[in-house]
Amino acid sequence: MMSGYCLAQSDKASSDTGKSSEEVVITQPEFKGGIEKMYQYITDNFIYPEDAAKRSVNGKMEVEFTVEKTGDITYVGIIKGLDYSIDDEVLRLLKAMPRWTPATKNGVPVRYKVSMPLTIRASRSKKSSQSLEDYRER
Repeated sequence: MMSGYCLAQSDKASSDTGKSSEEVVITQPEFKGGIEKMYQYITDNFIYPEDAAKRSVNGKMEVEFTVEKTGDITYVGIIKGLDYSIDDEVLRLLKAMPRWTPATKNGVPVRYKVSMPLTIRASRSKKSSQSLEDYRER
């Protein structure tokens, strides 16, 4: 149904001479349980919108959100949308995500912006397959 990845980020502090003065270690935020658990959360909770099912909407989209120092998800947005009803469902789902383990910079929690592409395929979702079957019976 959906797939994606988080963009990696690394950083080093440099002096004006271009030499590395101190290494800055940044760890990425993580959905509790890892990326596979995040995919499972998305698969289990995504409800394929009925109007999108009628039109057999499939495709790629890109989302972004911020993982706060507390692990809360904020500033959820669509960078590249797919369809208004699917966009709305993805926004609902992302806003409802459980807390993440926050990113850290030298061991201290920091805010971190995540960009993630998602692929929507109706045929792979139990909920979407049911919606499509219901539509065909009408």
